[in-house]
Amino acid sequence: MNPNWDSKYCRQMNKAKNLSIGIIFLIAVNTPAYGMKIVQSGVMGGVTVARLWGLQVSQESWNVGAWAGVYLLVPVADNFYFRPEVNFSMRGYRYLYENENDLQGDKSEAILRLNYIDFPLLFQFAISVNETLIPDVVFGPFLGWNISARSINIVGDSEISEKADNVRKYDLGLMAGGRLHYSKHVYINLRSGAGLLSIVDKPNPPRKYNLWIVAGLQYRF
Repeated sequence: MNPNWDSKYCRQMNKAKNLSIGIIFLIAVNTPAYGMKIVQSGVMGGVTVARLWGLQVSQESWNVGAWAGVYLLVPVADNFYFRPEVNFSMRGYRYLYENENDLQGDKSEAILRLNYIDFPLLFQFAISVNETLIPDVVFGPFLGWNISARSINIVGDSEISEKADNVRKYDLGLMAGGRLHYSKHVYINLRSGAGLLSIVDKPNPPRKYNLWIVAGLQYRF
């Protein structure tokens, strides 16, 4: 085992732990018990399309998944809100390739399915385009925790699924997007996220990072 890698891994885990503590603290101090008013809460859900980004990404294409979450909205200033969330997000990638062992000449497929629990710390403000079009913009960092990772290979009619090794247990990155008011309690959501840590957890990991787009609906209580 490389001692330098052990030290680097411990430093990364400490950073993730400190960020988690910061998330809990920020959510705690922005609750009514500390004099801050939660003006809105709700649930969200939709579809994700995900792949990887980075210098060493070549064949990966978009993989379709699901997304769901809850959120709170706390005023910070006029037309500026703190928006902590907890989300479930499916990420990963897929690609088709030629397999010489497939006698039928069909395309073979490789899929990596990654499931995360994300803790976004977002901020929200509204932009007035005209009297009827006033979208909300959201942006900010997130901490993600990988809860499952599976690699799937499909060759013809056969499918092999197994647990993916060396997938990093946590991810850090940025999210940005917006929501548009559709009806009294319903909004249309569109956002994207990008990880800043390689998905591979090993010495000198390849430069491959999570990238995904979300489209869905939001219901405010």
